[in-house]
Amino acid sequence: MVVVQRKEDIPSCAEKYYYALARFMVKLVDIPDNCIILEPGCGHGALTGFLQSLINNYSKYICYDLYSGVYEESLLEIRKKRVRDIVIGDVREISVHTESVDLIFSNELLCELTREGCIRAVGEVYRVLKPHGIFVHGVLSPYPENRAQELVVLADNYSAEPLFPKEWFSPPADELAGMLHQAGFSHIGVQYFEESMKYEGEAAFQKLQDWVTSPQFLKKYVKDVKEYGLELPMEQVIFCQK
Repeated sequence: MVVVQRKEDIPSCAEKYYYALARFMVKLVDIPDNCIILEPGCGHGALTGFLQSLINNYSKYICYDLYSGVYEESLLEIRKKRVRDIVIGDVREISVHTESVDLIFSNELLCELTREGCIRAVGEVYRVLKPHGIFVHGVLSPYPENRAQELVVLADNYSAEPLFPKEWFSPPADELAGMLHQAGFSHIGVQYFEESMKYEGEAAFQKLQDWVTSPQFLKKYVKDVKEYGLELPMEQVIFCQK
């Protein structure tokens, strides 16, 4: 587990966590040579650079995100990474040609959407993938295993600036697998990334600010945050083939 106590250590600790997650995701699938990769919901690029460094045989890497609301500033950050292909758009209506992508990686994307939005997004992912294309998606488990994880789930309910109506913390892996199968995907599998990241002390309160959490959350749970900190639930990584 990566434990962060000082707020200035958050970026470096996050890099350790996301590098490990990127390695985990890449090892789940066979990467074709000269592939075209799409990363919807890439945000500021927490996974982008690591995925690019781990997959050295791609021909094109496309970053795709809405870049609005609380995520608007993420566009500036991803551009600093010198990503060549950045597309601004809605994952529920992906502005990429049908059957033009070999591989899609995404993380913490579908949790932002409603159930209906997830179904639409999964259908779009299926559409843009080439036949036999691969989709790999990571999502935090909606089932907390301790109080620190439960506080993260609770904080999500107090988001001050949600982009969409909140329906859930994240889609359960079994329900997401059902959506993928209904869209036409096969060879659906789930692996659990058990590495976690925990924020303690000032780092925990800084993350609540970063997440734009409503002050009402702290009024209710400040003692718990001080005692238990905040811990990311286990990642459910689901992968499948068109």
